[in-house]
Amino acid sequence: MAGAVVGALLAVVALAGCGSDDDSTDAAGATAGASGPAEAGKFAKSEGTLIFGTVPDQAGSDSNWKPLEEYIAKQTGLKVEYFPTADYTALIAAAVAGKVDVAAFSGLTYVNATNKGAKQTVASAVIASAGLTDPGYYSEAIVPKGSDITSVAGFKGKTVCFVSKSSTSGFLFPMLALSKAGLNITPSGTDASGNPTFADFKASFAGAHDKSVQAVASKQCDAGFAEDSEVEPGVKDGALVSVDKQYVPGGPLTYSTALPQSVQTKLKSVLGSVTLDDITKAGITVTDGFKDAFQGAKPEDDSYYDTIRDICSKVTAADCAK
Repeated sequence: MAGAVVGALLAVVALAGCGSDDDSTDAAGATAGASGPAEAGKFAKSEGTLIFGTVPDQAGSDSNWKPLEEYIAKQTGLKVEYFPTADYTALIAAAVAGKVDVAAFSGLTYVNATNKGAKQTVASAVIASAGLTDPGYYSEAIVPKGSDITSVAGFKGKTVCFVSKSSTSGFLFPMLALSKAGLNITPSGTDASGNPTFADFKASFAGAHDKSVQAVASKQCDAGFAEDSEVEPGVKDGALVSVDKQYVPGGPLTYSTALPQSVQTKLKSVLGSVTLDDITKAGITVTDGFKDAFQGAKPEDDSYYDTIRDICSKVTAADCAK
């Protein structure tokens, strides 16, 4: 009888030790086994659940990235939940606050997040465009059907649509293109929303790539920029004309360095060189929306994004956190 009472008391003590006042869940204790001590680490929400965040490039980002979410879940044995973000700034803030475990960033968003203290490390860079064999995609300069603008130089004096100050292909590289075309990209001030204004053109920020494309096609903007996966359908149906394109480093797939080491190791392996074939062979349906943004990924590290950091130093208007 005494042994039973002691055993019960020990069980109560053990359960009490599992509590935490932290919003994120400490994996220490939960991963302990008879063979050794607990593994340290934290999940953003709860043990055994990975929170996955992406940049809001288009409507339906959750469903578009669903195949990768399902692949991560199947390969790790962990539950994966999507973290909705309204804009680029929201994803950066979530990463800095430790609210996401895995993320599909753009290059600039990743640089900004880590500069602000996000504990995310690069597993791979995404091959986003069909026909490419290395990580990357294109930023395209576009005008509506019937426009007399034939080059980026013609954007001078026009209303130009961008995506967000934190967008790699929707602002950072476009600013570089405008500068190369002879336009002054030094901000002349800020508007009521805190966005930069310019002497040589009127900037309009759409908030997402598909919205930038729609604004140009409907002639709300005289010209604009967006990633190729959103531009090409409009070019094919004749609503848009692409007048220039720039190659952009592929956005990173990252994971939190706060996670237990065994989970980090698994994620590095799973995300390091994943292909569409890998996902299909795992029995997961690959949607058209996913294929528009993802053709595969190749291993990279933080240094791959030094190109982004270099351009940031030249484009003062870009939202590049230091």
